[in-house]
Amino acid sequence: MKNNMFERFFDMGKIKVMQIMPEFGLAGAEIMVENLSVALAKDGFEICIVSLYDYHSAITERLEKQNIPIIYLGKKKGIDISIFYKLYKILRKEKPDVIHTHLYILPYVIPVALLAKVKVKVHTIHNVAKNEVGKWQRKINRFFYKYCRVIPVSISPLVKKSVIEEYGFEENQVPMIFNGIDLNKYIQKNDYTNKGIINILHIGRFSEQKNHAGLLESFKIVHENVPNTKLRLIGLGNLEKVIKNKVKDLNLDGCVEFLGLKADVYPYLNEADIFILPSLWEGMPITLIEAMATGLPIVATAVGGVPDMIKDNKTGLLVDTNNAQIAEALQKLIKDTNLRKEIGNAAKSTSEQFSVEKMEEQYAKLYKGFI
Repeated sequence: MKNNMFERFFDMGKIKVMQIMPEFGLAGAEIMVENLSVALAKDGFEICIVSLYDYHSAITERLEKQNIPIIYLGKKKGIDISIFYKLYKILRKEKPDVIHTHLYILPYVIPVALLAKVKVKVHTIHNVAKNEVGKWQRKINRFFYKYCRVIPVSISPLVKKSVIEEYGFEENQVPMIFNGIDLNKYIQKNDYTNKGIINILHIGRFSEQKNHAGLLESFKIVHENVPNTKLRLIGLGNLEKVIKNKVKDLNLDGCVEFLGLKADVYPYLNEADIFILPSLWEGMPITLIEAMATGLPIVATAVGGVPDMIKDNKTGLLVDTNNAQIAEALQKLIKDTNLRKEIGNAAKSTSEQFSVEKMEEQYAKLYKGFI
């Protein structure tokens, strides 16, 4: 009887979900929101997206082509009090059943969501808890979780553990849902033989977290031992100029290529021979799933949720954040084409657990359960 009543309730009309983001740069959390929103819309949910800033990107273009509306609030840098009023007006007008927030915007959203009487408030934590936001915002977030019924969703077992420890939750209070991608979009890698230059690919913004400086130090060791190697970097960021200067200082000008931001990374993944993720900390990097889905052999630092995704010497090589270790792992893959093929194929098979369909199904169940 309860199940029939539950089904009849949802047959009465679409569930309206509002995804709220700071902006839509080409990064992991933003790609996750895009993938989830498109999948939810296909599953019959009514989707609306709010972006605090006016920034447009390939992601916003793709979403709008899918007829998913995006409302831009024109936020100014720093604290912008006007955002509270703008958000309140939107929530009163749109009347979402669920708001789903990401990254650092809980202090803007939750006060007005309470005033607008939004019943279900979900927040995905995209990084280990202590690295998601600063110390003072974590105190504010703790209040929202405890007293305002905000549901914290972690993206990996290790992130979940960090959220429990940071905010004092019980195990069953923190849902865990892996990020997901559309596995059908990726160009599968089939050729693992050495043909001239060995291309090593990194995708990520130029920031301290992504550890480009350490990557260059590692690559210098590799390139001195294996001259027919090239490092290709996709991304932008505030440390890009610093990293370009470091390339010159290390005399790597001819073998490090800055590709900028790419709306479509699939061809570059397919062209690469090895994928490298040398981050100092991570949650559950979308780029890692993309490399796995392509079938690339991977070298990654064992930080954050990465060991939940990669099994050492099976679906990738895990290393410490140590330049010499990173270089050694890269050279191991460069020299052994059979190992590259074996690890790449295993990574491809493992990537199936990170499908957008599985992610959407779990979030849909979560929304309905709390409604």
